[in-house]
Amino acid sequence: MNLLEYQKNLEKREIKPINLIQVEDEYILKNFMEKLSSLYQVKILWGDEINKKEILTALSEGEIFQRGKRAIFIKKGESLLKSAKDGAYLVSIAKRLKGTAIFIVLTEKLRKDQLQKEPYKSILSVGDFLEAKVPDKKKIRELVKNRFLKEGINVEDQALDYLLEATSYNLMELRSEVDKLVLYGKDKGKISLEDVKLLCVSNPEYNIFDFLDAFFNKDLDRSLSSLDALYRMGILPLQIQAVLGSYALKLCVLLEDSTDKTFSELGITNPFLKNNFKRYVEKFNKKDIKTLINRL
Repeated sequence: MNLLEYQKNLEKREIKPINLIQVEDEYILKNFMEKLSSLYQVKILWGDEINKKEILTALSEGEIFQRGKRAIFIKKGESLLKSAKDGAYLVSIAKRLKGTAIFIVLTEKLRKDQLQKEPYKSILSVGDFLEAKVPDKKKIRELVKNRFLKEGINVEDQALDYLLEATSYNLMELRSEVDKLVLYGKDKGKISLEDVKLLCVSNPEYNIFDFLDAFFNKDLDRSLSSLDALYRMGILPLQIQAVLGSYALKLCVLLEDSTDKTFSELGITNPFLKNNFKRYVEKFNKKDIKTLINRL
């Protein structure tokens, strides 16, 4: 089954005790893990770091303190399956772990005849075979558009098409660019073709988010290079100063209290931006940030 189809109505799906995921696209896997984390406690293990003798200990670790359901992803699953050729043994372990679903992640392309052999045969007798395939262009367009709509942002068709072509429909690259556009367009509620060209395309090396990240990370060389690029792109100095001031004020508040509640009250809910501000907090003290605000 395609992993994108599998995760529809995920909250209602009865997940089997042990499953195989064949990964063609890492973004699809990452997206699935994020969705599952809202329903399960997600844990990641590495197949090349555990063997047949260690698998039970690794999987059951923390089970006694478990609250709610767990989903354990075993990356580099090929390594584990080579050391535990007996699929029935893995199935027996999976069934013993109550409230736990195991996903063995594979990067090697498996043929149908291979799936009829051990250890795959035993695993699939009680589990699902899921494929994290690269979606077609129509599906990718739909995914990106829905992300904007979910954030309350209307994106022009021309802008969306331009963004998709500029990133060659690469999902990992699109995720990064869409995060930037969401931050930029949230206040005005729309994204135009000019916005996409300005932030994502017209200068592939630097944009205003690169400048802000460099500035608040105290990276002098990158700050100057990106600032120079912004001026050459025609960004007005007062616009740059306004965004700098906004970031500085939020950072000043976070230096007093950096709890999730404060992030939420400041409107910093996007994971991309939230992680950036957590790094900035470590770079500044209260005196520095107040001096910066006064000078701005």
